[in-house]
Amino acid sequence: MINTRMKRALGRKGFVAAVAAGALFANAAGAQEKIVANGEVVRIQEYPGAILHISQWVAADKGFCEDHGIRCEMVQIPSGPVGLQALAAGSLEVTFASTEVTMQAASRGNDVQLIVGHSPDNIYTLSVHKDVPLPNKDKGYPAVMQDLKGLNVGVTARGSGTELQARGLFIGADMNPDDVTYIGVGSPGTAYPSFLARQIDAAMMFEPFATICRLQETCVDMVDLVGGEGPAEISALNGAFETYAARRDYIEENPVVVDAFIQAMTEATAWVNDSANFEELVEVVQGRFKLGDDIEDADNVLRELVRTNAPLYGVTIDRDAVKAFSDYLIQNELITDPVDPATFVYAKAPQP
Repeated sequence: MINTRMKRALGRKGFVAAVAAGALFANAAGAQEKIVANGEVVRIQEYPGAILHISQWVAADKGFCEDHGIRCEMVQIPSGPVGLQALAAGSLEVTFASTEVTMQAASRGNDVQLIVGHSPDNIYTLSVHKDVPLPNKDKGYPAVMQDLKGLNVGVTARGSGTELQARGLFIGADMNPDDVTYIGVGSPGTAYPSFLARQIDAAMMFEPFATICRLQETCVDMVDLVGGEGPAEISALNGAFETYAARRDYIEENPVVVDAFIQAMTEATAWVNDSANFEELVEVVQGRFKLGDDIEDADNVLRELVRTNAPLYGVTIDRDAVKAFSDYLIQNELITDPVDPATFVYAKAPQP
């Protein structure tokens, strides 16, 4: 510590230099050691037709993976459950899903651990076709859920996070979650045509589904979970909502690769969050994701999607939120035994 006497002795310039040196030393001492692997390939799940993957695209395309000695490759798989099957079969190194889907797979014997966060808070919106009568719309949640009784609700796949969250909305509204029929329609790229064809009346989806249907005036937002609507039991899950996972045996056998991936994703996510990088970020997304030709003013729509989604990314995993997922799944009889965050989450996974 530099006291007043030292400040006088050093003079103004010397004092400033000493403070700067002290700060530099402190930062260096507290900085995490850079981890570099040996060129291993890390195959990461990607949902086709979704704009959810901005941070992993940046990690691959802006050199963060390469800088940490790994080669990040995207593998298109349309749902969390199918991705976890691929993970168990060794077709992926890293899967991406909502935490409750991964937790259920783990409870059934798929020995996986969460390794790094994707987006801490809820990313889903329940959108309803504009032609569906909604007499309870103005009453909001939970009353509006009555208007879906007997209808078809699109989800990415049966047993996916989108279905589990939709069921949670009905349970929170004191309704039977089987009062509707759930239909697997894949990611937004395939879900939206099914929606337009009225194969489904509503969809629990992630972006760009809600933005596109709003712009084309084909839907209304029934429950906006991104905006905090819905039951308290679902809001309690914020802090560990979407996460990346790997097999426990892979983590134990490849700790340097896993730690390098975590660092690459942490740096890439910080880059995504920085608004100064917006124009470069749009270029990265344009190279990986395209809106349909039927989207009017598609370039500006894409820019708006990037602008609104970039701040939502975050790598931390709140262990209390993970416990809330366990409590939520037990309460809804989706798992039987509590899941301990201390064993389900990799010890080096970032914390808030």
